[in-house]
Amino acid sequence: MMKSWPLVFLSFAGGICLAYNKSWLLLLLAVILMLLAAGFYQDCRPHILFIITIIAGGMVYYSLFAPQPPTEIASQNAAQLIGKVHDIPYYDGENTRFTLQVESSSPYRKKIRVVCLFQSHFNRGDVVKLQGNLKPPPKPGNPGEFDYPAYLARQGIYYNLTVKKATQASLISPAEGPLQWVDSFRQRAERLTREVLSPREASILLGMLMGGRAGMEDEQYDDFQKTGIVHLFSVGGLHVGFILVLINWLCSLARFSIRGKFLTGVFVLLIYGTMVAWPPPVIRAVLMGILGLLAYLSGRENSLLNALAISGLVILLINPASLFDLSFQLTILATAGLVYLFPLFREKLPYKGLGWDMLLIPICTELAVLPLVAYHFNLFTPISILTNILITYLSGGVVILGFIAFLLSSVLPSLATLFLYPVGMFIEMILFVVQWMKMVPGAYVWVATPAVGMIILYYAALGLAARSLQITAQRKFFIPAVALLLTFIITLLLPPSCYNRGDLEVVFIDVGQGDAMLLKTPQGKFILVDGGGSQFYDVGARKLLPYLHHRGLRHIDMLISTHPDIDHIKGLESVAEQIPVKCLGLPASIAACKEYQNLKGIAARENISVIALGVGQIINLEDGLIIKVLHPQWEAYNGDNFNQESVVLQVSYQRFSALLTGDITAPIMPLILEKVKPPFVIVKVPHHGSKGSLYPDFYKSLQPRYAVISVAADNPFGHPHGSVLETLTEEGVKVMRTDRDGAVIVRSNGENFRISTTITGSKTEPQMGY
Repeated sequence: MMKSWPLVFLSFAGGICLAYNKSWLLLLLAVILMLLAAGFYQDCRPHILFIITIIAGGMVYYSLFAPQPPTEIASQNAAQLIGKVHDIPYYDGENTRFTLQVESSSPYRKKIRVVCLFQSHFNRGDVVKLQGNLKPPPKPGNPGEFDYPAYLARQGIYYNLTVKKATQASLISPAEGPLQWVDSFRQRAERLTREVLSPREASILLGMLMGGRAGMEDEQYDDFQKTGIVHLFSVGGLHVGFILVLINWLCSLARFSIRGKFLTGVFVLLIYGTMVAWPPPVIRAVLMGILGLLAYLSGRENSLLNALAISGLVILLINPASLFDLSFQLTILATAGLVYLFPLFREKLPYKGLGWDMLLIPICTELAVLPLVAYHFNLFTPISILTNILITYLSGGVVILGFIAFLLSSVLPSLATLFLYPVGMFIEMILFVVQWMKMVPGAYVWVATPAVGMIILYYAALGLAARSLQITAQRKFFIPAVALLLTFIITLLLPPSCYNRGDLEVVFIDVGQGDAMLLKTPQGKFILVDGGGSQFYDVGARKLLPYLHHRGLRHIDMLISTHPDIDHIKGLESVAEQIPVKCLGLPASIAACKEYQNLKGIAARENISVIALGVGQIINLEDGLIIKVLHPQWEAYNGDNFNQESVVLQVSYQRFSALLTGDITAPIMPLILEKVKPPFVIVKVPHHGSKGSLYPDFYKSLQPRYAVISVAADNPFGHPHGSVLETLTEEGVKVMRTDRDGAVIVRSNGENFRISTTITGSKTEPQMGY
């Protein structure tokens, strides 16, 4: 039976997947095929019936116990809630976030995600009273954007509570008992760490020991992603393994018995898991650690693969929706690479020794997680193999010495300080390695999000390759399996210009209250017109760049800023710093204004050529595609109303035409009408549908079929204005809005076109262009 644990886990997980996707017909087909196989292969009949039973059990279990999201959730302003702080509050320098557990008759209000727009001093286990706006989290507006509502729903959370003022949050009763002691111990250790180490070193140590990225700069975290060591900040097997090594060494020094080592190890692991709030990777690592200690205590062989399967099964029994969390997927697959692929490849390779092992371990881990990293992060990081070799022992030193400092911080803070100094030195060495590794040519490559079917095919090929090495009779499948793996990697590395060749794409990206439009030419060149922006959050990092990375963009042929308002320009600055760009186009009449100094400074540093765009100019990227500049004038403008100086573009490809209007105002619209030849397939409504940009004859003359309004939900400006929507309706124009529809994706082969949206998921049938 013990050898069946991986089969039990995989079958149970398969049942959960089928239930999640409501694939009852697929289950019926699989059962019929397996029963037919059982009829032909009688020796396998018990195994086949066993698999069918476990798959069915997984489906039933998920249907009964997984959180089922509601069809619609109503918002509530000025809501008052009393509940217990469920997890460790996280303060990012501006806001405090935590989960509130509430006694409620509604299954959707039992757990609430709280955001306090200030630093609260609540602790896990505190009973608190809060007042704020209760709303469901917004859906992702763009492909590639993090699906925060789905992430929360897998934890049974369907609401965000925003608490704006400290007077709206009060403590009713503080936490008591062992949990309060553990958290007080952790807080004292964190305070000492921040006092001794620099802010950068402290944030990295706390991230490696406690998980998360509090206080870590976004650029630094991105560097860890690009070099393939971001796993250091997802507490899991690496950390638990180093802690077990430390505890075993200390117990040996103290001459503990085998039983004493076991009890001490279990106790420390349980305290550590409680300290970091038991994320799935820690549950997996602690369970595997305890099973390993049990094997050591009983003198039995420690089957790591069985331990991995049992720990994964326990996590799914606790919450079957964990199967769809990235942290669970990565911890299971990365560990499978270590406990299954590594011993197998090590045995078959003719080369032996520590050096080969150090090379083979990161290769096996990379093979196990490569599709997931590409799917979730849009990165292919071959440099991670070398980086992990160089920093493995350094990170071990950080975890072990840092954990010792944590243990001593409450009783001997002076001695704990002595352990923190070398920790800081090791962290600086890690940062040095990361800085150099990311500059290696080809260290990382942005890749388009692979299809789920491709990922399934990759893992089937990887399993087949491993199986063919185990069983001599199946050795003939090894080369075909490796060929499939290489095909996946080659396909992954294809440039984005290879996709949808011959089609023009105009994508109105959802950037909240702002504009951003991506144009892909029929031959695969990319133009980004505006980039959104906000003074409240980083639109580039949260919305724009995730979409561009989802497309696998490695360079952009041209950036165009229609005008320098923050909701149009800020995201362009982020893009210019992150993605190589050939050319930057600015409106000729205001190209010299001070608002462009930062963007032009970035262009100078990144060797991006800057050109002025004025009326009558043609942007000639390739034959058959005409991008004509209709506005502004070439004369310098000395006023402060930049909206009326917006770049206006007419994009024409055979029978398809689009008009991109920036934020032009009503007085400019008659000038535009003089320069265009209607009708148009699609028009971007100027200035987010504001009343000041309403000129009824504009839409009557242009005769567009569709109009897109780029706007944020519940924005304070009242966009789009009712009179604009009424005018568009009267002219028979179909309106699409990024606040309701998400990204609007228009694709045309020059003869016909089709439109799809992200949030509503609507898709039009192919329609003839004008």
